[in-house]
Amino acid sequence: MEHVDFTRNRLVESFLCALGLSQETRLSSLEELECFILVIDDVYDLYGSLEELECFTSAITRLSTMPPNLFLSSLLSLFSLTGKSDASRWDSEQIQQLPECMKVCFRALDDVIHEIAYDIGKDEDWHRVLPHLAKAWADFCKALLTEAKWDNMGYTPSLEEYLSNAWTSSSGPLIMSHASFSVGHMNLEDVADLLERNKDLIYNVSMIIRLCNDLGTSTAERDRGDAPSSVVCYRREANVPEDVARKHIKELINQAWKSINAHCFGNVETPFVRTFIDVTVNAARVAHMLYQLGDGFGVQDGDIRRQILSAVIHPVALN
Repeated sequence: MEHVDFTRNRLVESFLCALGLSQETRLSSLEELECFILVIDDVYDLYGSLEELECFTSAITRLSTMPPNLFLSSLLSLFSLTGKSDASRWDSEQIQQLPECMKVCFRALDDVIHEIAYDIGKDEDWHRVLPHLAKAWADFCKALLTEAKWDNMGYTPSLEEYLSNAWTSSSGPLIMSHASFSVGHMNLEDVADLLERNKDLIYNVSMIIRLCNDLGTSTAERDRGDAPSSVVCYRREANVPEDVARKHIKELINQAWKSINAHCFGNVETPFVRTFIDVTVNAARVAHMLYQLGDGFGVQDGDIRRQILSAVIHPVALN
């Protein structure tokens, strides 16, 4: 993305993640979603000061609470040759104090949320889908801001406190919110019910995403002085060596998988719901694949290259 050279360039890895979630064309927006998750994560982890991140989060939160009539005027402005919507005026007033690259990120994210909402809801329902997607992004950014505050304070939370925020910052709920609107022709009430009935599944999958990530990246992050991971939080809380802490995190992952399996095998679902559950569980599988040998998303070494080539490029031998 132009003006955002501090972010990791992981287009192929993002494509692999989206491919692992689903191969259905109606869920093709997940690749774009994965790219933007990475960009926004890097804004919070690598670039923004705490004051700037608070302003950025406030802007995203304001977007998620914008009344439907302003959402409507903002989309109409996209098709207008002249004129400036109320949403655009608010945009410039709220984020003008941010660095240019963060303004670019905000406006690009705003555009993408609108585009995905319109792709899902079409002419009739896009403006009803939009607030739900915007809220999912706001929740994600708030969780990232909490971690940025901990890092700024030099604060190490308890494992319980860390996980209560980390399952949201994992991006799992954000991905599942988008997927829930993309699985088929369901009205908004059905989507809300789908998310409510599967909230435990979403939580456990999000936990696996976060914990697998932590196991794969915690050593490098510790050496860089980044915010504490689940491994560091438990090691300090229980006063145990790192290998014991890592063993405990692996056990939490196993417990989450048991809950996921119980949920999946204990429910008979309609095709649309089945698709949603498959995408949700696939997110946990992708996390295991990416981080089983280290940081497969952040470090472009031989291991992840071989996985990408095997999964996407090289044909499967039948002999």
